[in-house]
Amino acid sequence: MNELELNAFSSTYAIDLSGGNKRKLMCAICLLGSPRLTFLDEPTTGVDPVARLKIRRLIKALTTSQSMSSFVFTTHWMTEAEQLCDRICILINGRVITIGSVSYLRDTYGDGYSLVV
Repeated sequence: MNELELNAFSSTYAIDLSGGNKRKLMCAICLLGSPRLTFLDEPTTGVDPVARLKIRRLIKALTTSQSMSSFVFTTHWMTEAEQLCDRICILINGRVITIGSVSYLRDTYGDGYSLVV
């Protein structure tokens, strides 16, 4: 609650929270008990930029701490994936296109786009 600044809402029902605070609450609940493996579906979608940064820092701290927690999460933000992930899987229409480290993806697909008009 402290890490995600939810203390002000400790006596509020979850249904009465804003969308961003519901998302932060979901993350807080998922992290209770320091699970070894956590699945998160777009944990930073719909939250303000400050909360997004706090969620990212919390996930990063948990994956680099002694607890050895692992996270599997979905995101549409490549920068978020680059910051938090050791391995990235890219899906298009439900099919795995590629999987690898950030450096592998940059080396393989990082040339950019060419547009001919």
